[in-house]
This record gives sequence, structure tokens and C-alpha cells, in this order.
Amino acid sequence: MSLLNARPENFKKTFPDSKVLHVNGKHILKSTIKEGAHWVSMAVNTRHRIAIPGIVKASMELDAPVFYELALSESDMKGGYTRMDPFEFIRVVVEINEEMGNTGEKATPFTCHRDHTTVQKPTRAAFDKADEVIKRSIEAGYGSFSIDVSFLPMEQNIAISMLLCEQVVKAGLMYESEVGEIGGKEGNSSVSEAVLLVEAMAKAGLTPDLIAINNGTTHGNVRGNIDLALTRATFQALKPWAVGIAQHGTTGTPIKEVGEFYKDGIFKANVGTNWQNVVWGIEVDDAGVALEKGPSYEKNPDQGISIELWKKMEEYAIENNMKGGNMKKLNGPFKDAMYEEYKSNKKIRERVDEAVYNSAAQFFRALQAEKKGADVRDILAKLKPEDSAGKKIADGPEKEYE
Repeated sequence: MSLLNARPENFKKTFPDSKVLHVNGKHILKSTIKEGAHWVSMAVNTRHRIAIPGIVKASMELDAPVFYELALSESDMKGGYTRMDPFEFIRVVVEINEEMGNTGEKATPFTCHRDHTTVQKPTRAAFDKADEVIKRSIEAGYGSFSIDVSFLPMEQNIAISMLLCEQVVKAGLMYESEVGEIGGKEGNSSVSEAVLLVEAMAKAGLTPDLIAINNGTTHGNVRGNIDLALTRATFQALKPWAVGIAQHGTTGTPIKEVGEFYKDGIFKANVGTNWQNVVWGIEVDDAGVALEKGPSYEKNPDQGISIELWKKMEEYAIENNMKGGNMKKLNGPFKDAMYEEYKSNKKIRERVDEAVYNSAAQFFRALQAEKKGADVRDILAKLKPEDSAGKKIADGPEKEYE
């Protein structure tokens, strides 16, 4: 079977003329989770399109599969704080891969992932918003979904997750669940909580492929302190259901530790704030955490966007009371200004692309993702026609633990 035919049906319907190898997230995961694979897939939360070319270049050169993602707060049907709705984001990712030549049977596989589709309150409005974004993202062609109800008590987490994930499971696409709010006030999640959620979902025929747990990290420019013992114990307890761990909040984790994620059952590592730091040209410490300068960050005038544009962004942040982590919301109002500078200024474009490429290559190598595209392509080549849409994968990950 042609590898292009093995792409999910929802993607082929939306992009009938595209030759990119946008795959079901399950097929990337199958490569990472099998016995002896020893690699972790990277999920990149780019927040702005100018971070994507450098990642595509590194992914292609190293043949490293990758997830491109945005969370609900960043990309809802109104655009979120990045001002990119689900349709625009996947279109941009596909177009950049096409422009850079990542097409055809030998292309490096990737997928677009709907990250943190959250329900923070048990209200009809919150549920409907998440439900619509999932439905529309399936229509847009996404190959992977994260549904996050970790803000609510376990009973509500299970019940709402079941309702939201049903359409993802029915479409046969990758599904990631979550237990324990990442960086939440309640502290780390427990092994028993993860087991309770997965077991309940499995009994309903809605077993997640991955689960994100609160294991000591948080989102943003914060140094991570991952409880790897907890992570490993959770993974071991979830082996009966072949559910792997998704590591959120990877920015701020020393690269040496990132390189050992696979030992603890982590098969997908989300890297987000790092790309913002790189694109903006922010100075960081040895763990990749941005160095602060008052309510703002320490900007390197010779890296990333121009110092002139950065000063305008700082002024806007002060006027709108955006400090530290909240400065991520600058990606929206300065979306066009950053892109216009990137397009028109060769010097800025080249230094942004080079810095993003170098960072992406470092992560891909640390995660041992180099040359793993070949394995994913081999998985696609062996699929039966009925499995191409993401339905039950023959000889799937669950059999690795028999």
C-alpha cells in the first residue's frame, strides 16, 4: 500500500492534493513504544509560524518524526492567544512542509496534535467549546488529540473525558488523556489515580494511547524537577493497557535528563516555551529557562526578532500588564509584525531559522529520534487498508507487553 494512502482519512479529505506524510499519531507512537525502540517523539508547540521552518529542516535532515501542536488556550475557534484557529494552524504546518520539500513516499512523517483540549469547569459552555474544537479539528485533518479534564475531580474527569474522546476514538486517531493538573496546586498525581482513569476508560472501550501526569513540571519558563520514579511506577502500572506517558513541560529540563526519558515510559515530550525563547532571542540558563529582566526577559539584540520590534512588544506588555509567563500572549497582537519582519528581513529570517534548527536538532538527538522516520514509514507500509484511517492497529502497541 502506498504510504500516502496510509494517511488518515480525515487528512486526505481536507488536503486531497497534498503529498506530505501527515500520519495518525498512533503510528508514530507505535514506533516509540515497541520493545527496544529507546526513542521519544517530540511535540513542538510553536505559538508562531516563524518557528516552524527551522523545526521542519531539522526533522527532515535527521529524519525525525514530530508532532506539531497548539493548546485550546492558544488556538480555539476564535484563534486563541496565537490568533490561529485549528484550520489555520494545520494549513500553515502543511504548507511549510510542502514548500520545504518534505513530501512523497520518503518524506519524514509528522502529525498535527490538538494539545490540552481542556474543560476546567463542569459547565455546558466549557464542554461545548472543547467538543466543538475536537470536532472541527477532526474535520481539519488532525491526527492526534489531547483531552484534558484534570482540573476537575476524578469522577468528572472520567465522565467528561469519555464523552469528549468518543469522536476521536471513533475516527481511529491517537488519544491522549490527563490526570493531575500539570503544575497544579494539588501537587503530583498518584499511580492509583492514573490507573483509575485508564481502567475506567478501557472498560468503556475508550482506552487512551498516552496519559499526561503531573510529575513535577509545569508549563512556561520554569526549571523542571521531574519525579522520574513516579513516572516509571505509573508506566509500569499501566502496562496492562499499553498506555505510555506524555511528558508536558519539557522546557526547563536539562537536555541530559531529556535524553533518558524513554527509560521511564515517556514516549512523547512536549516542548513549547523553548521555541518562543528562541524566536524572540531571549537569553536562557543552562536548562533553557529564560533569564528575567524586571517584569520582562533579557533579550539578546543579535538573536531572534529585532531589538526594535522587541521594544515595541515590551511597551505593549507594560501597557497591558503582561509580565513574565503572560508575555506569551504577545504572540497574538504581534503575529503579523513578527511574520512581516521575518519575511522581509533576510538577516532576521536566517538567524531565527538557524537558532530554531539548532535547538530542534539538539532535542531530536537527545530524544534519540534521529532516523526513526524510516521505522514509522515501515509501519505505514505494513498497514492493512482498513487500518489506514487509524482504526485498530494490527499488532499494535498492546502486544508489546504480552
